[in-house]
Parts: sequence; structure tokens; C-alpha cells
Amino acid sequence: MTKKTAPKEKKTRDLYAKENVSYVLMCLPVVIKTLIFSILPLLWIVMAFENYKGFQGIFGSEWVWFKNFEYFFRTEIIWHVIRNTIALNFLFIIVGTPTTALMAMLMFEMKNRFATKFFQTIYFIPYLISWTVAQYCVEGILGSNGLINSVLSSLNLETIKFYDASNAHAWPWILLICNIWKGQGYALIMDYASLSGMDTELFEAAELDGANRGQRMWYISLPHLRKIIAILLIMSLGGIFRSDFGLFWFIPKNDSDRALLETTEVLDTYIYQLSIRETDYSAGTAIGLVQSVVGMVVLLLSNKIVKKIDKDSAFI
Repeated sequence: MTKKTAPKEKKTRDLYAKENVSYVLMCLPVVIKTLIFSILPLLWIVMAFENYKGFQGIFGSEWVWFKNFEYFFRTEIIWHVIRNTIALNFLFIIVGTPTTALMAMLMFEMKNRFATKFFQTIYFIPYLISWTVAQYCVEGILGSNGLINSVLSSLNLETIKFYDASNAHAWPWILLICNIWKGQGYALIMDYASLSGMDTELFEAAELDGANRGQRMWYISLPHLRKIIAILLIMSLGGIFRSDFGLFWFIPKNDSDRALLETTEVLDTYIYQLSIRETDYSAGTAIGLVQSVVGMVVLLLSNKIVKKIDKDSAFI
């Protein structure tokens, strides 16, 4: 009896050992944050099955079962918003993933350490800038008095109204550029860190065999990035029904002008308008719940597909 309980007692002693107290304390902020912002909010999922009224609360509101989900499937604009969400996210994945990998490989080929650190910093800085600040930067380039129109005016050419509905077709590409500009730095560092862990003897052997820089990148660097690219791709596909709210809300000025909603409105911005501006919290929660469930299913399916192709590149 004593022998069976000994391992459990040892684990308990190890947890409360003096040398482990600092590690436990380091984990506390993350545990508290997860509890407050990720676990407790799950209680409000019940609003998706209620006709939620603020004064009645989540426990006093009328229970309507799946009526809020019927709203999701019967509203025509929802399917338009879903199409925008999937199409724009696919565009970001298809263009952004190879672009980031290429930039990481080019940076890895740089021999000057100072130049490498400089470009790492330059690429990462936009990731730290909020979308509110980025909105003013983009407006300074695309606005009626922005850089592009100022140059066109100086050349006596017709100016372009970028924020007008007539030019909505250009915004998927503008959003793509903004997404790469702001988000590439984070993924780039991950790819570069993966390359930094490679055995340099592979490159030396390839160089002795007469391989040029392009061949080294194609036959050595790119295959090594396969696993990290697969992980990032699975995570991106898992979020195919989610979007960066700040990108789609602030950059096209959907917070004020709303002239580009037909092209730039995605599920996250639609849920925000439905829940906050129209105060239909129940329908917004129902759509958000469907969004999360579908995202989880896509994540698991994409992981399963990658696992069948290459078991070592799977996420879980």
C-alpha cells in the first residue's frame, strides 16, 4: 500500500519543494489570465440559446433554444460575409506563407550579422504597432490628401478615391499588403529561428559540391522549414473563419465611413456590429459560437491531412 502511494507523494513534495516555488509563481499570472479571460467567459455561451436581456441576466433571460442559430442560416448577408472571410483569409495564407518563408531564407543567407539584426528589427516593428495607428499611416498614403494623390495632383493627373465604393475591388490587395506588412515580422522570426538551428555543415558540403545560393535555399533551407510552415499553415487554416478585427475595422475605415463594407466586412466585424451597435447579444453570441466550432473542426481536419502526408509535420 505504501509503495503504491509513494510516487504520488513524491510528486506532491516535488511540486512544493523550495526550488520549484519560483516556477509555480511564474505560472500564476498565465493561469489567472487564462481563468479570467478564457474560462469564465465560457459561462456566457448560454446567451446563444436565450433571448438575452441585460436586466434579466444570463440566468433570468427567456430560453429560446436554437432560434438564434436559425437567424444565422436564414440571413442572406451572413453568406456574403462568410464568403469575404474565407476568400480574404485564403488570399492571406496563399501569399503570406511563401513570402514569409522566402524572406526568412534570404535573411539567413546574409553574412553580415549587423544587417541581419537590422532587418529583423525593421520587419518586427510593425507587429508592435496598433491597427489604430496603422489606419492613420494608410490614410496618409491613400487618403484624398495622401501621398499617392499628392503625387498625381503634382503631375496633373486624376486623383483616386481609394475609400469610395467604386474602388472597392482594390481593397483585398490593399488589405493583403497591410496584413503582410504588420504580421510578417512575427512569422519571419519563427522561420528564421528554425533555420538558425540547422547544421551549417550541410551548407558547407553543398558549397563544396558547387551549389549556388538558390540551390542551397531550395534543397536545404526550404525542406528544413517544412515543419514550421506546416504548423503555421494548420494554425492559419484553423482560423479561416476568424479575422484580425483591427485590420478589417480600422484600415478600410469601417468604423466611420462604412463605404467599403460590401468588400471588407468579415464575420468578426459583423458580429461586433450585431452585438454592440444593434445590441443583439444573443444572435452575435450564436454566430460567434458557430464560428469557433467550425474553426476547431477545420483545424483538426487540416492537422489530420498534414499528418497523413507527413507525420512529423503535424501539429498534434
